[in-house]
Amino acid sequence: MTGRARARLLRATLLSIVSLLLSAAASAATEFTYQDYAKAPEGWKRGFVFGVARYMSTVAQPDEEPPYPVRTAFQRCLASSTDALLVHQVDAYAAANPANAKGPMIALVMRAFFDLCRAEIQRASPRGVPSPR
Repeated sequence: MTGRARARLLRATLLSIVSLLLSAAASAATEFTYQDYAKAPEGWKRGFVFGVARYMSTVAQPDEEPPYPVRTAFQRCLASSTDALLVHQVDAYAAANPANAKGPMIALVMRAFFDLCRAEIQRASPRGVPSPR
């Protein structure tokens, strides 16, 4: 995928996420869960998990201080991951942890990425693996 195509995909994904969040906020009766995510088209799923991966690779954890070892570990761990691999990781995590699949989708994706990157985080952080937000 070229850089330009990836940028278009990211923009489309962000617009989809924003519209989804606005519609969810308007209804406020339901929460975006794995069951909702599972019904989405493959391209949308890939964009969604890519966006969360970018966030986790860019923004430090709330209790993290410079030099941001957990954020750096996510950068290293997720940099070589394809969007398809990230979707597979989320699906595998949801299958292995069905109780977590009933909660908010963002929390599920973050837990899946903490699980995927656990070894890298443990090497980078003297305090070990923090719990996801």
